[in-house]
Amino acid sequence: MKKSIALTVALLAGLGLSACSSPAPTVEPQSETTAAAEETTAAAAPAETAEEPSQEAAPADRSAKFGDKVTFENGVEVTVTAKGLQPAGQYAYGAVENQIAVFDIEVTNGGQEEFEAILMGVPEVKYGDKGKGAEHANDSENNIGIDQFSTVLPGETQTVTVGYGIPEAEADNVRVEVTAPNFMDKPAIFKGSIK
Repeated sequence: MKKSIALTVALLAGLGLSACSSPAPTVEPQSETTAAAEETTAAAAPAETAEEPSQEAAPADRSAKFGDKVTFENGVEVTVTAKGLQPAGQYAYGAVENQIAVFDIEVTNGGQEEFEAILMGVPEVKYGDKGKGAEHANDSENNIGIDQFSTVLPGETQTVTVGYGIPEAEADNVRVEVTAPNFMDKPAIFKGSIK
C-alpha cells in the first residue's frame, strides 16, 4: 500500500514538472530569414495582449534543415551548418574512412541575460535509417572539435566547429540535436544530407 502511494506521488510530481516546460523553439529557414522575422513579430504582438493563449495554436516545429536558424523563447538563436566530410589529419581521433563529418554551430544571444552555452557545443549526432549514434571526432591539425562555447552575453555570437565519425554511405541522413540554452526548453534538431 505504501509503495503504491509513493509511486502515485512520484508520478504526479513528474507530470507536474513536465507541465512546466517551455514551448518548443521556432524554426526559421535560411532563405526566409527576414520575412519570417517580420511575420513572427506581427503574430507575437496580439498574443502578448491576450489574456489566455489560444487553444488552437499548434506547437512550434523545432526540426530544421542544416543552415536554418532555430530561435528559442528566450531569444537565443542556433544555426548548424554542415561542412561535409573532410579528410582527417594525421593525429585525428574518431574519423571514419579517414574522414570527419564537420559542422559549424553558431549561437547568438538575442535575449536579455547571459547564459552558459557549453552543452550546446556537444550535440547528439545520429545517422542512417536506424539512427546510429556517431562518435565525436577531434582533429587539432584542422581545428575540428577543439573549441567550446563559454558564457554568451546578450548580443554576442559564438561559433564552434565540431566533428563526428560518419560513414560516407550514411551521410545522406544525418540528425544533429543541439541542447537548449536552458533545461526547460526542448533541444533544436537539424536534419539532412552532409554530402
